[in-house]
Amino acid sequence: MIHVEKGLAMHLIQFEGMIKDFLPENKPISLIDYFIQIKEEIWEKFNISFQIVNPKYLISEDQLKLILHHVYSSFSLKTNISKQYGVEFLLYLSQERQITKAIEKVGIKSPNELNDMNEILICEILFGEPEKLKHAIKFLENKISISKHSQFKYLEINEWDKFMETYHISLDHVVNILRGYNTKIKDQFKSIDELKEAISPELIRKAITDAFNIGMVKLYLDNFKRNVDKQ
Repeated sequence: MIHVEKGLAMHLIQFEGMIKDFLPENKPISLIDYFIQIKEEIWEKFNISFQIVNPKYLISEDQLKLILHHVYSSFSLKTNISKQYGVEFLLYLSQERQITKAIEKVGIKSPNELNDMNEILICEILFGEPEKLKHAIKFLENKISISKHSQFKYLEINEWDKFMETYHISLDHVVNILRGYNTKIKDQFKSIDELKEAISPELIRKAITDAFNIGMVKLYLDNFKRNVDKQ
């Protein structure tokens, strides 16, 4: 369990394998329906949010912490787009205002595009009040085949290019952020691989996370402004 801020924590696990190994045995149910079932049970029993996302869009712990900060702030200020914390999480992760676009961008495929023999990679995230989260984690571990899950891993350096492309983050933008850290670097780099020869990978990860966060803050402020304009 990772503490995000006062009164808020999160927990992540990862599943990689065939869909049939994720679903309960001898119970015909689609992946999406099973997810919705678990999500509703966890919310009703523990008031904890549960969401599944494509882990290819998760680059760092700081990224997730700021997403959750904005999700809870949006509900507090009543600028939220969705009625559910889990869906609002998808909106901020995707940096989209429309739920269908958010799911298409960072979620998983629809049931019609999957069958039990398909290989999938899923990140499962639980978040909410820490004490309630502890009970929700135990419930989830009893509900799913936890032995077939693994500790969550953020994107490796060879996956950062795709992440940057998805969120329209240029290499120059990352370099400018690094300069803002008072990092001494040369004028131009042609690739992330070239940049990592001069700068530590973790500092580059931080700069990419900050670039992502700039886009997310813009979404948060746009939502706030729209809400003010309605009043």
